[in-house]
Amino acid sequence: MKRIVILTIFSICIVGLMAPIAHARPTMAFGYLANNSNDDNFDYLETIFPNSFANSLKNIFDINAIKPHSLNEELKKYKQELKKYYQAYELPELVEKIDSDLFIYGNFTPLPNNRIKIVLHLYAEDSNRIFTFTNVGKMETEIFRLVDRITMILLNFMDQDNLYITKIIAPRARLAFFTNLEGDELNQFYFPFMQASYGVSSFQGNELFNKLTVDDMQVFSNVATRENSYDIITDMRKVRFLHGTWSGNYHDERTSELRETFTDNDLNYLKSKEAILETINRTYNGSIDYLIIAGFDKSRSKAWVRCIDLKEKDLVWMQTDIKGGSIKEIGENMIKRMNTKIEDPFKEQIEKNK
Repeated sequence: MKRIVILTIFSICIVGLMAPIAHARPTMAFGYLANNSNDDNFDYLETIFPNSFANSLKNIFDINAIKPHSLNEELKKYKQELKKYYQAYELPELVEKIDSDLFIYGNFTPLPNNRIKIVLHLYAEDSNRIFTFTNVGKMETEIFRLVDRITMILLNFMDQDNLYITKIIAPRARLAFFTNLEGDELNQFYFPFMQASYGVSSFQGNELFNKLTVDDMQVFSNVATRENSYDIITDMRKVRFLHGTWSGNYHDERTSELRETFTDNDLNYLKSKEAILETINRTYNGSIDYLIIAGFDKSRSKAWVRCIDLKEKDLVWMQTDIKGGSIKEIGENMIKRMNTKIEDPFKEQIEKNK
């Protein structure tokens, strides 16, 4: 239902996935990384990858890590086996059974020229959200290098700012903003971007009034794109369309409309979203590089960001709790983040634990 609200309020579209490092010994369960190729020679990586991720994270955070073998044994109590693939709607029931705060699983595909594509899903029980990211890189001779690279992405996301960024968004990039700011606030926000030589589109002008509340904007923190997503979990199975001998033509027509709405905005949400992004791209004649969705709190002292590459139709930057003493300063801090190469805050500790 929330997806329908998203597409109704605005045709596209952590504060917190959860803060596992703040909990007392959170439990992280690791499923398989399924081999998506037809080459059985890579099957051994299905457990090596998750076991390695579990060890890396456990060396840094004080967590209870459940590896695939132990998780499979736990599920046998329920006469179930750990599967290689899960539908998102299956995850809440799974983590309840295994009493876990987080569940990490995914798949990999070997590519030509000794490269590999890894897709990881990180589900958090507290928020009922799932973070999905894709990483394509070289298949390292020493597997721990590949594991470290993926672990860094997880660590940055699980840290306080829930940071995920795939590229530097340099000056001269053309930006469109969608926010809950209005009037003079928008002018304050746009100024540092223009000062830093970014192009700012008229996508959202400096309207005198903005009817979007903080809660309205929170809906837009859920983003589903082709490769990377941070989205709520919905379960179409729980939707009931009542029908009986008592229903007439009007009821049947209304039920059909509702079913079509759920299909388009839930089951086919990604397809509908991409169509809208393409419409925006065409409407502005390809003059927008990135669409930045920024939700400000009531005090205007912090904001969260979701940034979509409009050409690739993919989520490239996500961050929460960007703070500042003013709207202008928050804009400046966003620019700093967009322009700075991601550092590995846990690199020294990872090296020490090897």
